Order: sequence, then structure tokens, then C-alpha cells
Amino acid sequence: MTVHVDSDDLVRVPPERMEAAYLEYRRACYDVLRRQCAARGLLDLLRTPVTADEFGRRMGVVPTKLPIAELLLRALAKHGDVTRVEGDPPRYAAVASPTPRDFDDDLVRLATGRGSLTELRHSQSYAGILDALTVEGDPIAADFTAGAPPEIEEIFTIPFYRWCRLQAVHEALAAGPRVLDLACGPGYGLLEIADRLPADPRAAVFGVELTPHYAEAAMRRTAGDDRVAVVRGDLQRPQEYLRDGHFDGALIVGAYHFLREPEPLWATVARALRPGGVFALGYVQSDVATDDREIMDLRFALRKPPVYRPTPQDIDHLAARYGLTPIRRFGLGVWRSYSFRRA
Repeated sequence: MTVHVDSDDLVRVPPERMEAAYLEYRRACYDVLRRQCAARGLLDLLRTPVTADEFGRRMGVVPTKLPIAELLLRALAKHGDVTRVEGDPPRYAAVASPTPRDFDDDLVRLATGRGSLTELRHSQSYAGILDALTVEGDPIAADFTAGAPPEIEEIFTIPFYRWCRLQAVHEALAAGPRVLDLACGPGYGLLEIADRLPADPRAAVFGVELTPHYAEAAMRRTAGDDRVAVVRGDLQRPQEYLRDGHFDGALIVGAYHFLREPEPLWATVARALRPGGVFALGYVQSDVATDDREIMDLRFALRKPPVYRPTPQDIDHLAARYGLTPIRRFGLGVWRSYSFRRA
């Protein structure tokens, strides 16, 4: 059963409450992964301590993906189903009687909007990861020039992601009525911005998106609203057609970590924002030690080329280089969000 959360109610959830909900959901995902491994007999391969390579070979992992087998073991160890014995190399063994775990259903429901994890493709996709380890090829591309699988489409509407996007929308709009939505995806953020635009003749939102099917979806979703425009553009290149100092606010949510060359984005934002304008950088997968680190490492291990995982210090360094000063920051596990003001 889907539980709809009104956007105005969702955006008011305190960051610490949403992070607790998100992390409870990820703890439940560790349990989903454990159950799928148990159903396939993978935990039986760990009755005696083995190295990651030995485990991978017994599992039938193709040689090029043996490092991902170790990520799987680390995720199982994080959940408490596997122990890691330090050594060179380390060895892993199944825990004979792992501690049963209960999850806070209210927190999971707040994060996901679902009454059960079985209703989420995103949660069940770990089976696909296990399948992919035993075949050649990389089924997931990080450049998004082709269509995205259903579990990625689902993420746009899941409450914890919507919450991050709404935080960015509110921060960008607080600076004024002209907003630039970079990597606007299928247009959900464009609608959220348009719904909140003031009655001001200058009010407008401009979306930039690389992926053809996302750009087309955004155009369809916002058709009929002449305050909204969408173009295709590669954010790893300067967006020179944007007018200098034209926008009051800019945002990018859920896409920064897919940029292999992030500096052109910062240059575009610094040039397109007016002095005093606000840049909201949301849902950035980051190099931080959090409870969801191991399961996120596993989820993204099959992406080729790999995602870019900046540290908070990396973000601060680039912001300072382009004349942006920090306003706010918060996080949901490895997913960090920031806002900056242009000098």
C-alpha cells in the first residue's frame, strides 16, 4: 500500500527525523540482501572462513567482478550475518545464529511511503545485483544516455528523495523567482518549483537535462506552463547560452555524483547566478563513513564508469574556487546536501 505524503508536510520533516527514517530503511535493505543470499545458499558457502576470492569462485562470480564479491561480504558483515577475520587477505565466515532484527515500521514508511518493502522495486533489485555477478558485462550505465531501469525511475517519487529535492527547491526559490534546475530529470522538480512560483512577471524555471527520454518526459510533464522551459544539455560542458547573472536560484539534485568532470557545472552556476543568488546541491553520493556505506558501495559497484564520490571537503573547495559561500548542509547517510550563496 502506497502512503502519499503531501509535499508541504514532507518538506517540514526535520533533517534528523528524515535521516533516521532513511537509515532505518537501509537497515531493512541489508536484511533483504541477507534473505536473498540465504535463499540462494550463499551463506552456506561461508560455513568455514574463506577469502573473498574463494567465496566469489564458489559463488560462480566472473573473474572481473570478484572485487564486488568482497563488497557483498562487507555488506553482510555490516548487517551482522558474517564475521570478518583480519588477515592478509581477510577471511569471512557466516554467523551461526545471527541476532533477529526488528525494524521501525513507522520510520520505514516515512522514508519509502510504502507499507512493505516488497512493494518497492528499489529494495528487491538486490537480486539483480547477485545475478549480474555471475555473467559478463555491465548491465547498468552511469551516463544515462539510454533509458533507466524501473528502480531508478521509482527513486524520483520515493519520500526520502522527494524530501531532499523539496529542500533544494525551497532554498533556490527563497532567493527569487527565476530558478535554474540542472539535471532536471523527468521534471518532478520543475513541477514543484512551478507550483511555488510567486505571482511575479519575472517568475520562470529553466530545466537542463542530458538524457533524451528524461528531457522528453520533463517537456510533457510541464507542457502548457509557459513559465517553464526545458532544453537538452551536458553539464560537463559550459552552458554558454545561459545569460550571465540571470537566475536567482539554481539546483541540482541526485545527479552530481554522475559527473566525471564537475568543474564546468560550478563555472556555469557561478556565471548564471546573480550576486547573492543561491545554489542548492542535493542528494550527492559522498565519500563518508555512514551506516549505509557498504550497501551503497554494493549497489553502485556495477556502474561503468564509476560514480564520482566527493568528500564534503571536495565540495567546499570547488564552491570557494567559484566564489560561493556555504549556507547549510545536512545528510541522509552517504547522501549529502549543501547550499551556497554567490558572492
